[in-house]
Amino acid sequence: MYDIKPDDSNQINNILIIDDDLTSKAILEEILHNNGYQTTLHASSGREGIRLVKEYSPEIILLDIIMPEIDGIKVCQILRNTDLPVRPFIIVVSSKSDKDVIVEALEKGADDFITKPVDDMELIARIKAQTRIRSFYKELNEDKRNLEIMLDIMKTISSTINTDEVLYSIVKKVADITGAVRCSIVLIVKEDLGYVVASHESPVLKNIQLDLNKYPEIKEVLSSKKAVIVEDIPNHPLMTEVKGLVKDLEKMNVLVLPIVWDEEVIGTLFLRTRRFDRSFTKKEVHLCQIIANSAYHAIKNARLFEEVSKEKERMKRMAVTDSLTELYNHNFFYTRLEEEFNRALRYNTTLSIIMMDIDDFKKINDTYGHRTGDMVLKEMANVIRKLVRKTDVVSRYGGEEFAIILPHTNLEGAEEEADRIRENILKHEYPGLNKETISVSLGVAAYSHKGAIINSGDLVNLADTALYEAKRSGKNRVVALGHK
Repeated sequence: MYDIKPDDSNQINNILIIDDDLTSKAILEEILHNNGYQTTLHASSGREGIRLVKEYSPEIILLDIIMPEIDGIKVCQILRNTDLPVRPFIIVVSSKSDKDVIVEALEKGADDFITKPVDDMELIARIKAQTRIRSFYKELNEDKRNLEIMLDIMKTISSTINTDEVLYSIVKKVADITGAVRCSIVLIVKEDLGYVVASHESPVLKNIQLDLNKYPEIKEVLSSKKAVIVEDIPNHPLMTEVKGLVKDLEKMNVLVLPIVWDEEVIGTLFLRTRRFDRSFTKKEVHLCQIIANSAYHAIKNARLFEEVSKEKERMKRMAVTDSLTELYNHNFFYTRLEEEFNRALRYNTTLSIIMMDIDDFKKINDTYGHRTGDMVLKEMANVIRKLVRKTDVVSRYGGEEFAIILPHTNLEGAEEEADRIRENILKHEYPGLNKETISVSLGVAAYSHKGAIINSGDLVNLADTALYEAKRSGKNRVVALGHK
């Protein structure tokens, strides 16, 4: 049911006879028709023959030498110097049989030479020989084209890790070479569910859900793991159960190829074409299967890159993040503080920091245990995170200490911010503490170009001094030091 039809490239579409002798023309036509070559054209002069070649692109020309106006040798020379979509094979058929004439004809571009009167078997044998040569060159050109297509696709795959871009490039290229009216890649989620992840019609057509019960040709590929061809879709036995859905697809063919990984069909390359007179050739199916396989590698490589990138980002975050509170860590605090201090120094802007410490945190750990103490730290981190600006940098400085960098903030503004944080922490209810309140002490320091602070270390020392003073003077308070 799904056999691939052989390539019909050995069939001759038309043969042109260029001969002013109507008797010779009739003899040649009779020989051709008797041997299955029904489509013939005739020109009674060299000039008319050249016109018909340009108009109809015949694949074989039977050319007489002796003709009025332009002889056969000149016609041959003109045709070989003309850019034609199909290179015709020229067999000179002439009553002249001397060696010089034959050599001249071949030098001017003729492919073969036969003398009159024509022997039926010899003429047909010469035509078949030229047909085989034509088929050979056609296959060479197809192989060259297919290689160029594959190199182009491989270049696209290697030049980008964007999955959408790669898959769209693949379906667009396949649609171009097969003349498909629809070409898409379908990823299989489960037996009856798939998603179109790329369609040649538009790069934005993706992630479209498909009910595979409406696509028996795809389900057949999932079952057989082989390419499936469906010709004349509405009348094909495979499509009987969905005939009502495909009634408008008369004289259209479908080719579905599996994308396989570890013996499992994870997707399909789906092509729908208008082909009234021919099916897909073995060569076309083979090329499309190679492309389907490359689609898998594109998906795999892109997804692997995404996973690696995500893992790298996770590792970067881990390097600068405190695992318990998910705030920035001590090292990152100093890195950013140095950056912000240099920026404030360069542009004469203000910069403040807040150092804060939970009051009597040891008592919480001793009374409720370290798990509850960790919960308090996480809760407090969330409270602080919600209160600060996006430009502020909040870090867990160590133990029960937190630090906040406030760019473009003077001492007065930082002091107000610190007091707001203190009040919110004091009134916040912490699960597991039986409504017991928690307070913090905060030290605030600011840099301005008027003050004596000359580096970021001085700023931290001043904030530490302010925090110590807040603790010494009774806790649950803010102490600010520096120029306002």
